[in-house]
Amino acid sequence: MTNALKNAPKDYKHPSYDRARTSLLDDCRRDVEKQCIPISETWTRQGTSIVSDGWSNIKNKPLINVIASNSRGSMFLYAEVFSGVEKSGKTIADFLLKAIDEIGPSNVIQVITDNAANCKAAGREIEKVHKHIFWSPCVVHTLNLMFKDFAATFPWMESTYTRGKAIVKYFKNHDRAHDIFRNHSGLELLKVAKTRFGSHFILLRRLSKCREALATTIVVRAWKEWIKSGDERAREVGMEVAATIANEEFWDEVDNILAITKPLYYMIKFSDGEGQKMGEIYEKMDCMIGEIGDVMNHNKHHADYEKMKEIMIKRWEKMNLPMHCLGFALNPFYYDVNYLKSPAPGGESRRAPNCDREVVQGVLDAFDRVGEDQEEKRVFRRQLSKFQGKEGIFGTLAARIDAQSMDPISWWSTYGAETPELSNIALKVLSQPISSSSAERVWSTYSYIHNVKRNRLNSMRADKLVYVHSNIRLISRFTKSYKDGPYRKWDGNEGQEEENSAQASKRQRYPEYF
Repeated sequence: MTNALKNAPKDYKHPSYDRARTSLLDDCRRDVEKQCIPISETWTRQGTSIVSDGWSNIKNKPLINVIASNSRGSMFLYAEVFSGVEKSGKTIADFLLKAIDEIGPSNVIQVITDNAANCKAAGREIEKVHKHIFWSPCVVHTLNLMFKDFAATFPWMESTYTRGKAIVKYFKNHDRAHDIFRNHSGLELLKVAKTRFGSHFILLRRLSKCREALATTIVVRAWKEWIKSGDERAREVGMEVAATIANEEFWDEVDNILAITKPLYYMIKFSDGEGQKMGEIYEKMDCMIGEIGDVMNHNKHHADYEKMKEIMIKRWEKMNLPMHCLGFALNPFYYDVNYLKSPAPGGESRRAPNCDREVVQGVLDAFDRVGEDQEEKRVFRRQLSKFQGKEGIFGTLAARIDAQSMDPISWWSTYGAETPELSNIALKVLSQPISSSSAERVWSTYSYIHNVKRNRLNSMRADKLVYVHSNIRLISRFTKSYKDGPYRKWDGNEGQEEENSAQASKRQRYPEYF
């Protein structure tokens, strides 16, 4: 924009303040809405998920947003103020049902919210009105609750995290100590907010990376002089921090916790990204539990594994939905012979989805809700049998080879002609996200626009600005300049391209990132 203004004609006259915030903003919103039509047109064929989240702005006004998300990306629709309204399940359901009617009930596959009780109640109300629409809790929230359950259940884990947090707090709260540490470290200590997903892992991992710098800090002369010059309380806490840093058992426990929870943290990273992940979540969850089991076999806390497994399964069962089972059963990669022969984490043999009773029951439950009558449900079951038995086109060499490397949506678009009804379901289910992260990220844009208490923007105008900003960001991802030009991936982490799901599966689920 700066370059455009510099290169503008000398007689250029910028629009007035009132025109910029009224008619020009409205024109800009309409223009962005037109550019989003190719994205909204995919909702008919691929379906979409309504993703929603709540937040309070700088003026403490409660807002609830609506995002339409599928494999093409997450399109911001609007946010509304909920001032003076009880945020009950019925109220939230009515708000979301209005969004469903605007998009078209036949285009909506699921509604994703956080796991709060009122959101669960809203989900039940929506399912009463539209039985084919599933309410899905956010997978990332559920995984983060596993972290919290671990810390609350195992004292050695909670104690280590508390001591690690005390180290970070001490250095962050004492400038001189922090300066001494910085002289010996190229990395900063991280003070992670409680709302950050995987905060336990993030804090301890950074501590582990800074271990040598911390050990050096507490033995240099400047540190000793600093400790002596402080008041009694500062000296006492400083000596406790130094004792923790010098304690080998503390660092052993840090390493233990990082090893045990690394699969869980990677699972959060996977789930927190945007894009179609419904076809992978079920199998990845099984692999995560198996990987943690493998680590615990060689860990001094191996006796705690059964309790740990119980916590994970309990949380997973609360979240495990027919949609997850159906996505797993419709992913052609999981029927590949080479995949089924490969070793699975935890020492168990891999099984095709149709050999898992829980998955089969979930699929049947999903068909009961998606099918309009018994005849249509029978068609779904017959076509699923044909797909799982690799009959007809599904048994061709090309179909079997492409199942190993082609993403599931493209695979069904290519080979689904003989089973049109099942193919239609597969394209819709496999195109869906599994978390409410896209709705939560929108609030950072809101806070940027509405960040000062004296800001006189009303909610409607702020909504238009967020609509323009968020959806221009979405549209830009399909341009060549976003991938290759000087403004490549200008929106940072949110623009990172997701790895092809089938290729990720082929690389054994959890590659080493560092």
